[in-house]
This record gives sequence, C-alpha cells and structure tokens, in this order.
Amino acid sequence: MVPEALEALRVAINSHVPERIAGCFTDDYVAERPLKPHEGFIGSERVAANWRKILAGLPDLRAEILRHAQNGDELWSEWEMRGTAATGATVVLRGPVVLTTRDGRIAWARFYPDPVTTNGPAHTTVSRVLTASAERIFAVLRDPRRHPELDATGFRGHAETPGPIDAVGDTFVMAMHNDEQGDYRVENRVVAFTEDRVIGWESGRSGQRLAGHRFVWKLTPTDDGRTEVTLTYDWAAVTDPAEVPRLPLVSAAQLEASLEQLAAVVA
Repeated sequence: MVPEALEALRVAINSHVPERIAGCFTDDYVAERPLKPHEGFIGSERVAANWRKILAGLPDLRAEILRHAQNGDELWSEWEMRGTAATGATVVLRGPVVLTTRDGRIAWARFYPDPVTTNGPAHTTVSRVLTASAERIFAVLRDPRRHPELDATGFRGHAETPGPIDAVGDTFVMAMHNDEQGDYRVENRVVAFTEDRVIGWESGRSGQRLAGHRFVWKLTPTDDGRTEVTLTYDWAAVTDPAEVPRLPLVSAAQLEASLEQLAAVVA
C-alpha cells in the first residue's frame, strides 16, 4: 500500500492545481537537488511557483509512483511523470525521491527526477554565405549592443553591459521582454572565442545558474572574399523540468532570420 503522503502528492500533481500540490508540503519545507544543488530551496510557496511553470509546459502531465519503500523515518520512492509539450513531443521525467514527513505533510525531500533523454537532436545549425569579411562580421557579433539588430525572436531589448566581448569567460547582460514573462534580464557567458573565427555564449536568467542554451557563430572565409557564417543553437545541457517542454526556444526559421538580419547589418 502506498504511504499516505506519497499518494496525496500523486493525486495533487494529477489534479494540475499548483496550490493543492504545495499543500502537501510544510510551510518550511526543505527541497534538495543533490545533482543540482543550486536548485534547492526552502518553503512551500516555491513549490507552487515551480509547478505553475511545469504545468504551463506540460498541461496534461500525469504522475505515477513506480515503487516505494520505508527506511526508518524516510520514505523512498521512484516516480515517473509524463506529459505532452506544445510541440507535440512526449516529455518523460523519471527518478527517485527520498522524503520525510511531519504531521502528514512533506517536510524535507531529496529530489532526483530529471527528463529522460532520447536520441533526438538537441541542436539546430543553419549557415549562409555573406558578402562581408569575417573581420567585419566578427566586430558586430562581439558587440552586445549590436545583438538586438540580429534578433529574430522579438524578445531581446538592449544590452546593459558596455564594451565588446574579448575572451572566453566574459559575461554580458541583455534586457529582455515577452508577453508571457514581461521584462526580465538574461546573463550570457562567453564559451567560445577565436578572433574573427568563432564566438559563442551560454544564456540564462540573470542571478541564476545559466540554463544551458548555447549559441555559437563560426566564420569561415571563402576564396572569393566572402564569409560562410554557421550559427548553431544547442540546448543539450538544459535539464530544468520547467524548461524542457518549451525546447527548442528558438526555431530554425528564427535562426535563419538572424543570419538574414546579420547580412543586412554588414552589407
């Protein structure tokens, strides 16, 4: 028989009501993510906020308890959660949860479930030959103030960090806006930099760990003085359950549009 606290949580998750899910936890609930310590938190209010994000991406999510056991005052269980993303893809999260209870509610948990990876692509690459030199193109790409001119998503606002990108490890902050999230800031950390040849960055919410979205531009001069520009968007490192249903955040068409806009900028 499934312990009462586990069954209550399963039923609450399948109700798709974030406040009901949060009600399964004590007000001072402590959540630990051993494989991602930065995602730990305290308080049931955060539970509700997290589940609003997850259910926004997986509105038909269903949770099942595959197995369970008790060790002293700890309840051990293995969970599987499955839902349909806006793209039509099925998203599966699977893994163990270890928890303790107080007065019938969950007071502490070590949470391991993560998205199940598949053999599907986790990156998109587009390319185009531009009439400008690699040096001219690179000068635009290394200047965050010029990035809004290349954005085809409509989300990017303006650079809050002055000065050009000079090396791997540099960071720059962009002000962003969309109808769903309103105004917010994105911090970008440079992960690739070879003068006039390669530049790339990983993006995430400002003040939080970078989410794992990587954008890398490769410039290859041609024999006739033009430059082949290859843009790769890689989301393989994204594991946040609230983000996975939204992947990829940028479509191939939008990447192609960015190359078109870059061509206009450097013409």
